[in-house]
Amino acid sequence: MPSHARVRLEDLARQIGATVTTPGRPGAEVDRVYAGDRISDLLDQSSDRTLLVTNLAGGQLMRVAELMDVPGICVTGGRTPDGEMVALARSHGTVLMVSPVGMFETCARLYPCLAGAKQAAP
Repeated sequence: MPSHARVRLEDLARQIGATVTTPGRPGAEVDRVYAGDRISDLLDQSSDRTLLVTNLAGGQLMRVAELMDVPGICVTGGRTPDGEMVALARSHGTVLMVSPVGMFETCARLYPCLAGAKQAAP
């Protein structure tokens, strides 16, 4: 999506029914989503405009987020992020949210939010 179709992470969390564990930087926005569980794929697809959606809930993923300056991570399936992940997200200013549903349903909920933002952009 073009950069002008950004969506605030707080709005996305609310729209998909996710719980925000760490609020991250105020007003953080994304214009793309990448879903996966392989660290190498997440690293390859990450950017400062990407919400990562994953089943991974450990500190190792936060190192990818820090390296690529990812503004947000959505952990799926109601998994509780470990203490290291929460602490690293706080210190880096990364929005960390937990979706109550699995990866497929989470992505299905995210798609209309981002597609709607694209259509609404001038």
